[in-house]
Amino acid sequence: MTGPAMVVLAGVVLAQAGPPGALAALYGRTLGAAAECKGITRERLEQAAHKASAHLKALAPSEAAQSAAATDLANGIERGTRDVSSGAVTCAQAESEFGNLEHDLAGR
Repeated sequence: MTGPAMVVLAGVVLAQAGPPGALAALYGRTLGAAAECKGITRERLEQAAHKASAHLKALAPSEAAQSAAATDLANGIERGTRDVSSGAVTCAQAESEFGNLEHDLAGR
């Protein structure tokens, strides 16, 4: 299994058992890629970013872990932006992953 399906599966696994930093990197990559696509409004991005940040903060056991997760989130955003800019990820893929993220965060 490769591509978007693997990313979704990784997100499910990380959400259940992984450290906040790994989840932050995945959230960031998804948000960064989505931000490069015109089909996703700024409002949706901001709502998802706010929910993702709140979820990560709740998972972090300390201020140091929160800070590390914030760094991982920012690095993930940069990577996601590069993924779309370089053509490694299409906007169709980014929009699909973003929809999955919104769905995942809706229950949190």
